[in-house]
Amino acid sequence: MIKKITTYIVALYSVFSFAQQSTSSPYSLFGIGENKFKGTPEQRAMGGLGILPDSIHLNLLNPASYSTLKLTAISVGGGTTFNKMTSNEDKTSTQRTSLDYLAIGIPMGKFGAAFGLNPQTAVGYQNESIIVNENNTSVSRYIGEGGANRVFAGGAYQITSDFSVGMDLNYYFGTISTESKMYTSGVQYGSGIFNELELNGFNLNFGAMFKKRIKGKYEFYTSASYSPSYKLSYTKNSTLATLTQASNGMDVYVDSNELPKEKESFEMPDKFSVGTGIGQLRKWFVGTEISFIGKSEINTSISGSFSNFENKNATRLSLGGYYIPKYNSFTNYFQRVTYRAGLKYENTGLTVNNKAINDMGVSAGFGLPIGNGFSDLGFAFEYGKRGTKSAGLVQENYFNINISLTITDRWFRKYLYD
Repeated sequence: MIKKITTYIVALYSVFSFAQQSTSSPYSLFGIGENKFKGTPEQRAMGGLGILPDSIHLNLLNPASYSTLKLTAISVGGGTTFNKMTSNEDKTSTQRTSLDYLAIGIPMGKFGAAFGLNPQTAVGYQNESIIVNENNTSVSRYIGEGGANRVFAGGAYQITSDFSVGMDLNYYFGTISTESKMYTSGVQYGSGIFNELELNGFNLNFGAMFKKRIKGKYEFYTSASYSPSYKLSYTKNSTLATLTQASNGMDVYVDSNELPKEKESFEMPDKFSVGTGIGQLRKWFVGTEISFIGKSEINTSISGSFSNFENKNATRLSLGGYYIPKYNSFTNYFQRVTYRAGLKYENTGLTVNNKAINDMGVSAGFGLPIGNGFSDLGFAFEYGKRGTKSAGLVQENYFNINISLTITDRWFRKYLYD
């Protein structure tokens, strides 16, 4: 049965993962888009903490956690984002639904392995700029969609009962399509440039986790992960076009000219995360984590000719935890539910019009046991704010709903009877 479920999930993810537009943020215009994957719903409900080892859930933020799995875990997650964008001149609302990841983790004694795929970054914007001069009016429209996906395979080893290390091998691929069109009053034709970037590259992610029992019943946790900088290659196909508008407002090609292909690469930043926490096993936990992300060196071939932005070092801070009233209760289902909550603050490293684009939010969620008691449905609810209305920019107030299904089973069992 579990093999059939796995086949259905893989087929469903394959259909939607490459066709979905999973962001509507105007800030996804810069670089290769908004960082899409921020953990499983279990992690996002706790502010994005990636420091906990878990025997039945996949921790996709630290590969050292794979060795703590006791059961094979198949997990798929997705979510919906409601985004209200406000500037000093206008406001609008959008909604996006997407699949976030598919992953499988397999325990093998002191070893553990995991593999899967997820969208890593997302581009999805439609911006318009109107410039009114004494003699004419110019209208510029910018549209972008796509992003980078990640396929990964990783392993971990439990060196001692308290200490484990792990590593992921990641392959990134994807396509970003952008359009820039401009019309000027009094000029018969408009102009446009249409770009398609095909991305690919490899990198590694290393992790370590340590836990120690103190005072007989409390568990102290600490963890670290590091992803070194790496090169992402791209092939850029560009077309210059002369345009006119039909009566229905659609753009019509008058003439077009394909430019020579560009093949280049750019450096993606490194990332280091470290966190610590304390709790009582299967009862409660509270912890914090901080991440440092290096400066991105993406060139203007990716982000276009915009000169009003700058990439700097980024920082992310998370605080969160969980509570389980009574994990083995037979009489009250809600006492077996895992309740989670968290806070986050992120300096994204992006500066536009000399204004830092920060992201802050609060989150909550819960895990509902299903089936054999180890499988569950996870829910995370997050409300946050990104950006500012100052300096002609846009403030985003977003509400995310994320859901995951984790199915657990014991594979590779030796049966005594056949």
